[in-house]
Amino acid sequence: MNQLQNEVTIPARYIDELITVSNGISFQKEQELHFIKSCLFYLKEGIGSDHAINMAMVDYLTES
Repeated sequence: MNQLQNEVTIPARYIDELITVSNGISFQKEQELHFIKSCLFYLKEGIGSDHAINMAMVDYLTES
């Protein structure tokens, strides 16, 4: 089944902040990918970058 999805624009500076934060943390590749996916999910929902990064970090810490 094909689901319709709305297009969401995430500002490039939010992506830059996400990359900067993820590069500063000692992740294994799989953990880093999960962190980035989680953060992008929150950004897609319209949450600001600082809050999205914090929420993704909580997700990472609670699932570790």
